[in-house]
Amino acid sequence: LVSTLNRIDFSNDSATASPRGPLSLARTQLAATGNSNYGWFGGGSAPSVPGTVTRVDRIDFSNDLATASPRGPLSLSRSELVATGNSNYGWFGGGGAPALSPSITARVDRIDFANDSSNASPRGSLSLERAQIASTGNSNYGWFGGGLNPGFVALSTVDRIDFSNDSSTASVRGPFGTGIRYRLAATGNSNYGWFGGGLNPYGTISTVERIDFSNDSPTASPRGPLSLSRNFLTATGNSNFGWFGGGTIPSLFVATTTVDRIDFSNDSANASPRGPLSAARGYFAATSNTPIG
Repeated sequence: LVSTLNRIDFSNDSATASPRGPLSLARTQLAATGNSNYGWFGGGSAPSVPGTVTRVDRIDFSNDLATASPRGPLSLSRSELVATGNSNYGWFGGGGAPALSPSITARVDRIDFANDSSNASPRGSLSLERAQIASTGNSNYGWFGGGLNPGFVALSTVDRIDFSNDSSTASVRGPFGTGIRYRLAATGNSNYGWFGGGLNPYGTISTVERIDFSNDSPTASPRGPLSLSRNFLTATGNSNFGWFGGGTIPSLFVATTTVDRIDFSNDSANASPRGPLSAARGYFAATSNTPIG
């Protein structure tokens, strides 16, 4: 379990990712989102505490060798959550904790980036309790897909949060085309979202599906796969490409350093391996300073 951060230079992504300043607390199964200036990493599980945490750390992208600074906490301690956002706010949704009943929640917290020392505020919930999900968004909406419900049944549904009306319950949109999946990752641009990797009833998968944000009621469409089947990976991107990094390979009982890049303009092709992470890792989170919102 580590607090280390890796930075990928999008203009030179064949190089190994470079270690940067650490988080303030080593933890796993956390979530992250950001804007052009900062990245926020929230929640997770920290054996040193012990248990799940509400901790939110902020990274200053202009000074990323420094240790991340703790900000106002989430409203609920949990891990296996996800996050997305726009230039002004970040939404952290789902996840679970042993102290909860049921152990998985539909809770959504919003961080106000302009006032991030305050506690995150609970907003309208997801349509149902879920953990081990993936999320992405644009400037107006956030999409939360897949995962496990409190009965540990895997899901194929996707929820959409309307950022302009985030006190309402998220609305159910078109499902994944390949069926149920969890422990996956997602990224996107202003027009589409790509959900990749994870687990389904047949094992770990490399499948990538694309949601059309302008018409999100139909079933998501399969695109070119990742180079490696894995779960508990993470993803981030810019307007042109998406990077899916790390993850675990259950059949080998190992984590991986692999980073795959999806070319959004040619997403039927297989994702291309790029420079690796500095160390193998899974159960982690990613964001970037080139947001699409």
